[in-house]
Amino acid sequence: MNLLEIKNLKIRFPGFTPVRHVSLAVKEGEFVGLVGDSGSGKSTVGMAVLRLLHHARVSGQIFFKRQDLLRLSEEEIRSVRGRRIAMIFQEPMTSLNPLLTAGKQIEESLCRRYGTAQKEKVFDLLRLVELTDVTRIYKAYPHELSGGQRQRVMIAMALAGNPDLLIADEPTTALDVCVQAQILTLLKTIQQKLGLAVLFITHDLDIIRARADRVYVMRYGKVVSTRLLEKKETVSVRSFLPVGAKPVLSARHLSVCYGSVQALKNISFDLYPGRTTALIGESGSGKSSAAGALVRLIPATGKIMFNGQDFLSLSGSSLRAARARVQLIFQDAGSSLNPRLSVADLIREGLDVHHPRADIKKRVVDVLKAVGLNTKLLNRYPHELSGGQKTRIALARGLILEPAVLILDEVTASLDVRTQRQIITLLVELQRQLKLAYLFISHDLKLIRAIADDVIILKDGCVVEQGPVQKILTAPQHPYTQMLLAASGL
Repeated sequence: MNLLEIKNLKIRFPGFTPVRHVSLAVKEGEFVGLVGDSGSGKSTVGMAVLRLLHHARVSGQIFFKRQDLLRLSEEEIRSVRGRRIAMIFQEPMTSLNPLLTAGKQIEESLCRRYGTAQKEKVFDLLRLVELTDVTRIYKAYPHELSGGQRQRVMIAMALAGNPDLLIADEPTTALDVCVQAQILTLLKTIQQKLGLAVLFITHDLDIIRARADRVYVMRYGKVVSTRLLEKKETVSVRSFLPVGAKPVLSARHLSVCYGSVQALKNISFDLYPGRTTALIGESGSGKSSAAGALVRLIPATGKIMFNGQDFLSLSGSSLRAARARVQLIFQDAGSSLNPRLSVADLIREGLDVHHPRADIKKRVVDVLKAVGLNTKLLNRYPHELSGGQKTRIALARGLILEPAVLILDEVTASLDVRTQRQIITLLVELQRQLKLAYLFISHDLKLIRAIADDVIILKDGCVVEQGPVQKILTAPQHPYTQMLLAASGL
């Protein structure tokens, strides 16, 4: 029997219609995938089921246990939300309350469902989502948890209401490949154990290919197929390293400590003009610590040489000048952009600090075009941009300073397959034109295999393997590298 049945759903906002005549069904105990590019309307469908689109005109029918949710009063739909239908959102860090511990937030969910909450019931939910050290996690605030732990807490909160249907909206997007596999396996296990139905919304078909019972494919607001989408395309960019080539940046015995915890332990590598070195590892492996140390955002020991200068010993104007040449592009472009600044002001901000110049307006226009964006966007603000546009703006902010090195920290992680391909193609072309050195941090080994020249495998802050990407990913020697490849389906 269909637990959820959507018929001829149409959703209109002022000026555009993101969902057009969508029909789909989820049976009791079924794991159904809803797949599509960014902007295809898939998340809007999920939000519509729980009537969370307050400024939209919604028509059609959404039946849950043969009851049309669109006809319920506000009081009646509140009795459905979180109790009979629960939702897990994409980014737990923004969904969780930073002022409350994980335990207190799960207790809130229990109180809404049962009117009371017992600490032992919270512990049971934490164990159900396969968290260990539940006492510590109960007392921990969101910032004290890893990405995988935060996502498990979100799942525990959703399960607190004992729902019949779980809507998971891109719950693994920002996680590394191993944690992605763990969360997906967990959801499948919980679904089977509790008899839940799951509607899993994602842009990445590969991660649910072996887990979903059925898949609906959306494009331009419509369900276009129940067949599988094409696999992710990649761009091969192998570059030749001339004999005697000198690195633009070298790290030797680089280490980072947070109090008594050593996050990065004596790693060494070189970055060359026109070449890409990939840095791979699970959450907590030290990837982002390495990125922060290379641009002096995080204190580090060891040696970093940039164009013959000891980067760690620089200060004042010398440090500012060197920093302009080594740019870090953060994972979540949206949160790294000041929401109060226009695109023009965001891009020119670096020049205002480092290189005030008369032709600044022309430079802004030129770099905007270089990243493939229309100048009509100059007066827009971050909330008016798509994910791919935000990533291009973040790149423009770095490129306007004419860097020699770009450190790219999971820049494609939250993008759909088509937008990922566009960004990678752009990066390849920019590297070819400007001879940039890339340190590409990612958990997507399929992407790394296609675009990187060299690869560094990190585990617990240590390098376990490093060398040419073809050698390391084709014939891995370390069990950890072998495990990463297996988790990626390579």
